Amino acid sequence: MLEFLRKIFKNEEVQEAREAVEISLYSLEEWLNEKSKPLMEDINQQTESILMKVNEELQRARFNVEVLGNAKLQNPNIPFKAKQYMEGNRKAYIRAVNSFLGHMEINNKDYFYLVDFCKLFDELINDLNKGTFRSYSILQEFFANETNKIAQNLKNFDTIFSRLKSFLNDEKVVNVNKTIEKAQSLKIKSKHKINLNVDFKNIEAAIKLANNEKDEVMANIQKFNDSDDHKDFLKLNEGKKSKSRSFYEDENQILQSFSVLERPLRKYSHIAFEHEEIVLEYLKQPIETLANDRNLVILEILKNLEKALNEGKLQIDSKKKDKSIEEIKKLNREFIGQFLKRYFSFKAEMEELDSKIKATRVAEKFRNFNVQLEELNLKIEKDNDEFNKLKNDVVKLANSIENLKSDIENSVREIFDEEIKVVV
Repeated sequence: MLEFLRKIFKNEEVQEAREAVEISLYSLEEWLNEKSKPLMEDINQQTESILMKVNEELQRARFNVEVLGNAKLQNPNIPFKAKQYMEGNRKAYIRAVNSFLGHMEINNKDYFYLVDFCKLFDELINDLNKGTFRSYSILQEFFANETNKIAQNLKNFDTIFSRLKSFLNDEKVVNVNKTIEKAQSLKIKSKHKINLNVDFKNIEAAIKLANNEKDEVMANIQKFNDSDDHKDFLKLNEGKKSKSRSFYEDENQILQSFSVLERPLRKYSHIAFEHEEIVLEYLKQPIETLANDRNLVILEILKNLEKALNEGKLQIDSKKKDKSIEEIKKLNREFIGQFLKRYFSFKAEMEELDSKIKATRVAEKFRNFNVQLEELNLKIEKDNDEFNKLKNDVVKLANSIENLKSDIENSVREIFDEEIKVVV
């Protein structure tokens, strides 16, 4: 009993001491082929033997089909319609069998091809049996001997392929070929990982470059903000705002006057047909209309309006009437002339300021900065999306490769009782 235990512990020590052999990924498939060579040589010999039998059976079947096609009726005196019926079914049956036999010409001896072909054979033979059941049954009445020989050929094919499936699906053979297939997949995935890593590094570098460009643009913006050109631009804009504020009071006086006169002028436009159009323009935009009223028609309109109010031609309450007349008296030639003088002076100054502001090209430069920032932000956003996608793809692929390596190492241990470590 003590000796038995010693042997067990000794075997465990040997097992623990056995180190895994490192095998490069690019040598793995060759190593697996070498290890499985004795097994696969036996499979190849059996495959060769069976494929020869398939070819022999194919020749016999084609001969029997030809015999059926040339067979004469034992009783040639059957009715013409019956003979036509027989011939139609014979042609259909021969056509279907020949189509099936055409698929039986196998030139590829690859293991995976043959495994797939065995599955295809089952479909082909089932389709043939279903498709020819009726014509075969009818031909039995006329050419029983010939059709029985073809049926035997088909049965022989089924037996041959059942045997082929049997040893192709042997557990060890299947595991060896699956392991080789995994090794091929691992090689493809490893190449893909290399390409993916290159793409990942490229997009990482692109993001860094775009961020550097963005920092440079931001620095240029800050530098431009502190420049004399920008300071001049701000002063000019402030001057423009200041002039606009100073002119606001003059402008507001005109707007308030025409606001007071809005109702009387609207009523007046209905009776003063020659002035209707310009009165409506004054009601809509009084300052712009006044600036374009070169002949100061407004003075005549206001004079006529005052007369109409005094004569009671417009239906307006006395309080509104007095307020309107007071506003008309304020809008005399001198008042309007002074306003227009200030207005055109203001417009000229504003145009001059706009011209100076435009000459600084500050707005254009800021637009260009904004365009650059927008383009860079879009690029960074797009690159970040691509970066995250590639990052996930790299992690998934790395996990898939590790799992595939582990599967191969475990399969080798189970099939060949050897410890290996696949080096990618």
